[in-house]
Amino acid sequence: MTNIGKDLRSYLDQARAAGTLLEINKPADPAAEAPALIRQAVRRGKPVLFHKVGDSDLPVLGNSLGSRTWIETALGCEQGFADWFGDRSATPVKPRMVPTGPVKEVIENQVDLAKLPILTFAAEDGGPYITGGIGIQRDPDTGRQNAGFYSLMFKGPDLVGLRMLASTHGYDIFQRRIAQGLPTEMAIAIGLHPVDMLAAASHTLMDEFELAGALRGEPLELVKCETIDVDVPAHAEIVLEGIIQTDGLEPEGPIGDWLGYYPLVEDRHVLKIQRITSRRDPIYQTVLSGSADENMLLSLPRTTDVLRAAKKAASGVVNATLDPFLMICVLQLTKRFDGEAMNAILAAFGEVPFIKICIAVDEDVDIFNMNDVMWAVVTRTRLEQDMNVIGNVMGFSRDPFGHYKTKLAIDATAPVENREHYRRAMVVNPEIDLDAWLAD
Repeated sequence: MTNIGKDLRSYLDQARAAGTLLEINKPADPAAEAPALIRQAVRRGKPVLFHKVGDSDLPVLGNSLGSRTWIETALGCEQGFADWFGDRSATPVKPRMVPTGPVKEVIENQVDLAKLPILTFAAEDGGPYITGGIGIQRDPDTGRQNAGFYSLMFKGPDLVGLRMLASTHGYDIFQRRIAQGLPTEMAIAIGLHPVDMLAAASHTLMDEFELAGALRGEPLELVKCETIDVDVPAHAEIVLEGIIQTDGLEPEGPIGDWLGYYPLVEDRHVLKIQRITSRRDPIYQTVLSGSADENMLLSLPRTTDVLRAAKKAASGVVNATLDPFLMICVLQLTKRFDGEAMNAILAAFGEVPFIKICIAVDEDVDIFNMNDVMWAVVTRTRLEQDMNVIGNVMGFSRDPFGHYKTKLAIDATAPVENREHYRRAMVVNPEIDLDAWLAD
């Protein structure tokens, strides 16, 4: 079993030893160069570490997840990420409180967010954004914590605009704290091991830190904040302690989002930062909005949800993916009878409302190769019989033009009664090692 380290640094050591980590020593501009270089790293499927960005002295890590292949290697997912995640997340592991930790090595009472190498990602963004931190709040009724990702727009030395949608659990906690007259506290933890990021990005009923412990196989260590009643990962690189302001809203945006567009500028709450704690020489972690890195963060945990739901609806389902884009789901089946594929597709739609198109394919199709998937769609579907347009279903909150309330279901599996006619023409020994032959 792979030993999953406690912090981001152990992950970087692992990536460096594997030759996966890209490192840039030349200074990069936080708007004109670093985001574009991260996008290039995303295309290569490798994390990238900048040793100098703008005027900041802090190194910057982008594309933390790299690629599906690398994250499966790093986490030891021999059976594939979805099954690994499903098996490990079955039993929560409560976090362990510790008196102190590396994130307490430096405590800054004078807050100046301008010291952080905050990036401006897209040409028309309204300003720099913190995207790689998780927002942590305490539920006033249960005492449990909630962690999730929020875009944070830099507004001043101690102020960030907080994009917190009404559909999130965090917004519900925020509203209930207001109703009960409690401080609207939130901590932002930046610089985490990717396994903790995946837990925070999950759609789960358990405490995300309990899920992080389950995935890691040991309790996540937490420490108390200095000024608010929130517990944060002890091995984070940076923690911002703040209060969500309730006495007014300010314009936030635009920022190029995960759909690849600029959402409307809207009035949102402001988070006032009152304390920063960090490790010595902390690493600033960022997520390039609208990139495969962000999609990986959103899609990997939800793939497990899809696979679990699809298997309940159709026992022939063997695998699933939401790569390369969260809106497209591909299911792989060993089909026993016609109709099974469409049942699985409907279950996937019900489990993850983000999905707009779901395609079912046979086991001889590589679901991680969209060219292969589209080959199956073109050669195995009878359009009038194997495609269903399903309207008036739930999409998601960012849908002002109603693009995601209609779904497309495509059964690209071969008909059971004629399966023999759909045999693929395959070379003998398809996995032959070309490099070995070239070397000789």
